[in-house]
Amino acid sequence: MSQTHESKVCDAISDPTKEYRKPIDVVRDNELDVDEKLRILESWKKDAELLSVAQDENMAGGERPQLQDVLLAIQELERTRGSIN
Repeated sequence: MSQTHESKVCDAISDPTKEYRKPIDVVRDNELDVDEKLRILESWKKDAELLSVAQDENMAGGERPQLQDVLLAIQELERTRGSIN
């Protein structure tokens, strides 16, 4: 059974790492519009910020927070959106 577009977007917002290996993969996904990409990346950013705080408090489970990668992906999305408008 194939996943609907909206279902894929909702799943990606809920847990971006289940749908994408790296934040830049979201930016490169041609099936998503800019707003969907931004919603997914913002969700990923929140997760990365929470993980970063947990690491600062020695409470992480060894995961890499990817905050820098998420911020770079958002920056790239904003740059490309500026060139589209």
